[in-house]
Amino acid sequence: MTTYLKDFEKMAKRGIAYIPLGVLEWHGNHLPIETDFLVAVKLCEELSKKKPGYILPPIYLGTDKQRIVKGQKLIGMDRHLGKKLPGNTYFLEPALFEKMIIGLGKTLNAQGFRKVYLVAGHTGTGQINALKRAVKKMPGMALVDPYDKLKTEVKHADEFETSILWACHPEEEKISRRRKIPATDDCFRFYGRDLRKKASVALGRKILKEMIGNCLKIIKK
Repeated sequence: MTTYLKDFEKMAKRGIAYIPLGVLEWHGNHLPIETDFLVAVKLCEELSKKKPGYILPPIYLGTDKQRIVKGQKLIGMDRHLGKKLPGNTYFLEPALFEKMIIGLGKTLNAQGFRKVYLVAGHTGTGQINALKRAVKKMPGMALVDPYDKLKTEVKHADEFETSILWACHPEEEKISRRRKIPATDDCFRFYGRDLRKKASVALGRKILKEMIGNCLKIIKK
């Protein structure tokens, strides 16, 4: 998407900005590493239809909880599987990530954006805590966690997150289902099943509708 100066100035006068926050992160072999920010961008597009605003390019950097295991720093899902996983290229130390978000908020404020919505596609505890700290320090900034208070508990790369991604980008379902993934796949072994079997676009649309509704409650305050 491109934005020319006059259009940007019009959006700045509206005073609303959306920041899609996802990360480049391991999601097994059945989902792309961009899953989190692909969902975040889709959410921003839907929210902007109800409350028009400027959608920034997605931020794929983030943070998460970490611990040292046998001399290795393991973050996010690495901690749960006990090893470094391919695809995780997002990690910043929490303080640096928080500072980056605050700095971006100040820059947007200076351009005329009075309200900045942080739409979280990656909702690891470390990420959410850092975003909450940033929001407290940045007037006019609000955290939008689409996974908060859902009727369905969505876990990392499970059939529910798979369905949500497919609902956002239906073409990904065919790509995912065509992939020949062995039973030894780290993600399938972790959950004990092929996560594509119970996933569907229809299920994803149902959850996505609830997510959008919950997010609208926040941005309409």
